[in-house]
Amino acid sequence: MTEQDRRNLAVARAMYAGDETERASIARDIIWHVPGHNPVSGDYHGYAEYTQLMVARMMPLDRWDFSLEKVMVNGEMVMTTFRLQGERRGKIVDLRGGHLMRITTDGRAAEGWGFTDDQDALDNFFTD
Repeated sequence: MTEQDRRNLAVARAMYAGDETERASIARDIIWHVPGHNPVSGDYHGYAEYTQLMVARMMPLDRWDFSLEKVMVNGEMVMTTFRLQGERRGKIVDLRGGHLMRITTDGRAAEGWGFTDDQDALDNFFTD
């Protein structure tokens, strides 16, 4: 494993930290692709849309817990798998998913694609 591989794995892990480490790992021109057919689905362009608009569309959240399971690297691409448990407006979601991320040479997440094993459940969770 190269030093770049190790760094890219660390960047991907940081994307789940929920703190300044995570925010520092996000490219200012990030593009994040959210799957499905719900109010959160779509593409988010730039740091503000990723950190503010997408989060606003998810609200209100009573619980949103990611348990990171696997992190795999292939050059600039990193794949994660996770378990997601959430609660929102009396609805509960418990599913597995993954993110495919493209990491820049300066160590920031520049693009990401989300995947889930139960998109219908996630769509229902975010539909009021």
